[in-house]
Amino acid sequence: MLDVGDAIVKAKTYLTVIMPEYVALEPKVEEMELSDDMSKWQIKFSARPASDPKADSLADLFRPQEIRKVVAVRADDGSFVAVTNPVR
Repeated sequence: MLDVGDAIVKAKTYLTVIMPEYVALEPKVEEMELSDDMSKWQIKFSARPASDPKADSLADLFRPQEIRKVVAVRADDGSFVAVTNPVR
């Protein structure tokens, strides 16, 4: 079984391939969780987009200030399972 450090490295690698624009925001690891059946790691990342000093509308002010993603990898070999938005 992968240890949590290896699971994080795998998760970041998958994000780089699947969502390079998200990785450019330099996401930080927020949480790590091993599923109850110990079959997968879920690594939760969060990133803050750069603020736009030229926000022209009220809608711009209410855009998400933080973008979160959850990457799931198999605990046995680190293969990709999913990238999802966390449940709020």
